[in-house]
Amino acid sequence: MWHATVEGFRAVSRERRLVLVLWLFGLALSLAAVFPVWRALVLALGPLPGADVLAERFSAEVVADLVELRPGLLPGIGAAAASTFALGLLFGLVFAGGALEVLTASDERPFAHRFGRGAFRFFGRFLRLAAIVLPVAAIFAALLAGPLFALAGRLRRESGAEWVAHGTNAAALVALGLVLLVALLVQDAARVRLVRTDQRRVRTALREGLGRVWRNKAAWFGAWGFNALVLLAAFAAYLALAEALPAGAPWVALALLQQAFVIARGALRVALLGAEVALDAAQAPAVLADPSLTEDVTTGLA
Repeated sequence: MWHATVEGFRAVSRERRLVLVLWLFGLALSLAAVFPVWRALVLALGPLPGADVLAERFSAEVVADLVELRPGLLPGIGAAAASTFALGLLFGLVFAGGALEVLTASDERPFAHRFGRGAFRFFGRFLRLAAIVLPVAAIFAALLAGPLFALAGRLRRESGAEWVAHGTNAAALVALGLVLLVALLVQDAARVRLVRTDQRRVRTALREGLGRVWRNKAAWFGAWGFNALVLLAAFAAYLALAEALPAGAPWVALALLQQAFVIARGALRVALLGAEVALDAAQAPAVLADPSLTEDVTTGLA
C-alpha cells in the first residue's frame, strides 16, 4: 500500500498538468453554473423588501416571499444544478480516461496527445462500465441498508428505543458507505484494466477489477483511506485559515483560499489514480508480446 501511495504522489509530481486540467475545468464549470444563478438571484432579490438580510443569514420569510414572487426561480436553479452535476459526471469519465492514459503510457508523445487519446478512446467503455456498476451498487445498498432502516423505524415506533434506533440507522449508513466505497474502488480498478490492456470487453475488465480489489483488499482500501485522510486534513486546514481571515478581508482572499483547496483536492485525485495504477501493475505485470516468454516468466515466478 505504501509503495503504491508513494508512486501516486510521484505521479502528481511528474504530471502536474493533470491537476491543472482538472482545476481549469472545475473552475469553468463553477463559473458557468454560478454566474447565471447569481444574476437571476440579484434580479429577483433587488426589488424584494428585506432581501439584504440574506447577505448575513438565512431567512425563511425572505425565501418564502421570493418563491411567491418568482415561482419558477427555485425550480430553475434546481434544474441548472442538476445539469451542472450531470456535466461534471460526464467530465469525470473524460478526465479519468485521459489521466489514466497519461499515467500508464510509457512513450514520449505530447501530453495533449496522450490525454486526448485516452479521454475519447475510453469514454464509451467507462460509460458502459458505470451503467453496470451503479445499478448493481444500488441493489446491494438496498439489500443491506434497507432492512436496517426499516428495523430502526420499527424500534422507534414499537419500543421507543431511540438510542437503539439511532445506532441501527448509523449501521445502515455505514453499510451504504461501504457499498459505495467498494463500487468506486472496483470501478476504478476496472478502468485501470481497460486502459492498461486496451480491451473492449467491459464486463471482463469489471471481473478483473473486482478480483484485484478482493485479493488485495488491504492495499486498495488502505490507499483510498490514506488519500481520504489527507483530503480531510486539507479541508480542516482550509476551514481554519478561512476562519482566521480578518472580518474585513476582501472576498478575493477567500476565493483564492478556496481555489487552493480545490487544487489540493485535484492533486489528491490524481495521486489516487496513480496509486491504483501502481497497485494494478504490482498485481498484474504487463503481458509480454511472446506467449512462450509469458509462460517462462510465469513458471519462473511460481
